[in-house]
Order: sequence, then C-alpha cells, then structure tokens
Amino acid sequence: MTMDIKMIPVKAKTLTPFAYHSLMVQSGTATLPELIGDRAVAFGLAHALGMAAARVALPQEDYRGHLAAMPFRSSVFTTADPELLAPLTRRLNLDAEAGYQKKVQDVAKKGNLKEYFLIQEVPPEKAFYGAIFGFEGFDPFAYLQTDTIVTRVGLHRSGMLALTPEAKKYPVRLNAATAWLFGRQLAVERYCLHHLQLTFAYQPEDAATEAGTWK
Repeated sequence: MTMDIKMIPVKAKTLTPFAYHSLMVQSGTATLPELIGDRAVAFGLAHALGMAAARVALPQEDYRGHLAAMPFRSSVFTTADPELLAPLTRRLNLDAEAGYQKKVQDVAKKGNLKEYFLIQEVPPEKAFYGAIFGFEGFDPFAYLQTDTIVTRVGLHRSGMLALTPEAKKYPVRLNAATAWLFGRQLAVERYCLHHLQLTFAYQPEDAATEAGTWK
C-alpha cells in the first residue's frame, strides 16, 4: 500500500429505506439489495463533508472530474444479508408546474416518466461493509471529529446511511467502471450496470493501492 493512502474500513448502516432505479420489474423498478455503489457513497460523503456546492439544477455529468476533486475514493459496499421491502407505489407529479410540455406528454405514460410506478427499497437496519481510501492520509471521521457520519443516498437523496469506522478489515470489491474513468482496466467478476461493474474481492491493502492510482 502506498504511504499516502489511508485505508479506512467502514460500516454503512441504513437508517431509512432507500431505492435506486436499478432493476426492471413489472410496473416499476427495484434496487440492487446486496450493494451500495462506490459513487453513491463517495458523493454522499462529499456532501456530508461540505465539499459539494449547492445547486438548483444538476451539473453536467463529469464523474471523473467530480471524483478527482475529492480527497478520497470508495470501494463498493456489500452485505451478506440482502433484503428488499414489499413493492411501494410512487407517483411522479409532472403536471404540478403549468402542465405538460409536448415532449413530456409523449413519454409521460412510460419509462422513468411514468406517473404511477412501483419501487422496492432496501430496509432500515441493514449493514453494508466497504472501505474509504483517503489521499495524503485524509480521514473523513477525523476531519469532522466524529465517529459517525450520516450521508444521503438513493432516489432524490431520500435515504440515509450512518457511516462508522470498523476495527476489522474485510475484503472489498472495487468498481471497474470507476477505475476505467481513471485509465485503469480491472477484471470484472460481476457486471451489474454499465456504471457498476464489480471486481473480484481485493484484500483491503491491495484495494487501497489500486484506488491510489485513481487520480
């Protein structure tokens, strides 16, 4: 492990349910219950640390640039006990602001713009394990002088995670799609989504060495 990378084993405990549009199911979507993506953890942590600018609209997508600005990287967080709650009906109220535009009318009954749809969420009290890799010894817990950091996660940041440091070091999986953003090509054990491709399990120190090249 390079001397300028601090590997911090972390437990992420779900405080509230959360979901992502991950898996297609009848009349809706279900999240992947066995993992939390590295980018979800990284961006949630950056917001909790006050390192993200407030915006009224989403910025132009630039995952490499945004991740490179953070003084840390993240592994994928996984659980050995995946679970989903029962399907929940949600409504997307697109006509609240002066009605539909023509281009919205044409697609409002299907896909991600469907008004009524089902989601399946990860329940609270679920524990996921992974690691944070701090550049130049950066430690988010020391930075905030706390042993618990609450971050937002999920659709519209509607869920919450409590991040706490772990004493035990677990093997971790990296996201090969994130590594590719930084010019690294890693072997993939499981292709989940285009932006979420799980590597084989790394020993924590080896994962830190690899993540240390993502600059």
